[in-house]
Amino acid sequence: MRSKWSLLVAVLALSTGLVAVPAEASAVRTSVTKVTASPARQTTDCPASVGFSAIVNVGGRGVVRYRWVRADGTKSAVKTLRTRGPKRVTVRDRQVFDGDAKGWQAVQIIGARPILSQKARFTVACSGRDPVYTPIHPLPGGAASERIRTAVSVKAAPSSYAGTCPAKVTFTAQLQVSRVPAQVAYQWIDSAGGEGPIRYANFTGSRSRTLSTTATVTESTTGWKAVRVLRPDVNVSSRAVYGVTCDTGPVVATPSIDPGTFWNSGECPVTVRFTGKVTVSKVPATVAYEWVSDQGVKGPSGTLKFTGQPGALAVTPYDYRTQAKGSATLKVLSPAAEPVTTWFGVICQDGNPAGGYGQVNEVEFAGNWADMCGPQKSLRAKGTVRAASGPATITYEWMINGSPVGITDSATSTGTDPWYQDVINLGLQAHHAVSGSLALKIHNDGNISPTVNYGTACADADHDIFLVHTVPDANPFCGSNAWVKNRAYFTANEFTGTAGYQLIRKASGGQWQPIGTPATATFTGKPGERLFVNLPWPATQTEAGQFKLALTHGGQTYETTPLSYTVTCPA
Repeated sequence: MRSKWSLLVAVLALSTGLVAVPAEASAVRTSVTKVTASPARQTTDCPASVGFSAIVNVGGRGVVRYRWVRADGTKSAVKTLRTRGPKRVTVRDRQVFDGDAKGWQAVQIIGARPILSQKARFTVACSGRDPVYTPIHPLPGGAASERIRTAVSVKAAPSSYAGTCPAKVTFTAQLQVSRVPAQVAYQWIDSAGGEGPIRYANFTGSRSRTLSTTATVTESTTGWKAVRVLRPDVNVSSRAVYGVTCDTGPVVATPSIDPGTFWNSGECPVTVRFTGKVTVSKVPATVAYEWVSDQGVKGPSGTLKFTGQPGALAVTPYDYRTQAKGSATLKVLSPAAEPVTTWFGVICQDGNPAGGYGQVNEVEFAGNWADMCGPQKSLRAKGTVRAASGPATITYEWMINGSPVGITDSATSTGTDPWYQDVINLGLQAHHAVSGSLALKIHNDGNISPTVNYGTACADADHDIFLVHTVPDANPFCGSNAWVKNRAYFTANEFTGTAGYQLIRKASGGQWQPIGTPATATFTGKPGERLFVNLPWPATQTEAGQFKLALTHGGQTYETTPLSYTVTCPA
């Protein structure tokens, strides 16, 4: 005999005793009769299930709250009956046992004086174990002349959880049939809720289906779910057991300030806006906060109320007027928490009397020589700042895809002649994008340089060829001698040979057309060899469209990401 299992669920005794409920136990006079377990005794292969039922007699209009209680001390969820007059209601429960079990289950009417019904006693004796079939060990198929057999197994994820609540536990069942087509009637069985509604699963091509359901747990508890098959045969899975331990510690409130532009420019004083949020570890929670600058200037303050789920709520933005660099701090006043601070700079715009402007000159990816066609290690770019006269100080910032990257510096000339100066080289680590755009913003007047777009492609990882394709914006002039200059960079690692390339253009609403004649890039086998080519095309009319570069190697063609362009001819 198998060792006896402690009962998560026992049920209704075979007796049919009548329990009268005092007035204070319920809103109406209530009794419970015919409390039964079915089957009361069984010797069978396990897992096995036992069904329980009882009749609740309600004497008038009102609300009756009840639950099932069990010999092992566990209880079902509390359930409610609402009646508008005398009524007899059959209530049910079902439990699954993975081993030998003996116990009872009864109905408890909840009120000022809880009343317990007669007990329905049961015994489960396991004569063996049903085979466990899984996707790895599937149910054997059957002939068309044989009755359809089923198998079901259930898992809980996570099976054990400790942390903030509510928590979600997902139950996944694998339901199998011996042949198709087939329709299976089944129901979920829950340690607290008993049997669920009958559902149907249809099988056509495959003999296996995955079923799932999710439970939201709001307090520390243990429990299980199982699946019971009602047709075409009768079958029940083992319990998928789970345990949830809810964190009952104090609320932890964590403030954070949203990322923004470090340098802020404009006519001084400049208004710098800060936004942020507060995240709590559990609910319900009430959090008081305030903003303050490094000069002690207090900003908005308020109270956030958290309900439903733990998470984050936004605080009131802080608009701070200043003409000097500094910092802003978001403080949580209660419950106590570490404040968070962000730093900022201010550039007072002078209207850019020197006529300073930025220009992106070069874009490239730093290849990963061990895996040329894998994610590139970094994106690099070079540029210059130019001005028509001096003395002047031009403050600039790198922009990627229209947003600042937080790299800002100044270029200065003390002379009076036109001048230029290289800017800080841009280097973004682990930048894996295959296309995008770069520009330089001049803070003196807020102007942004012509955008340089870039696209990439990898051709033949076995030969380590990597291509970077850059396309600057078209200059806004046209004519017989006007050209738009596109540039491309090819990078190879210890590769000797050639690769053909061709620039392709598509005007809006048109078809892809080659520009110029095909050309060839020749590689000499050097480590990290890099080739640079110009790809000009004539600008004769106002138009918009896309570019891409095709690279031919080893009988295959590889193309960069298409990039947009615009040409605007003056009126």
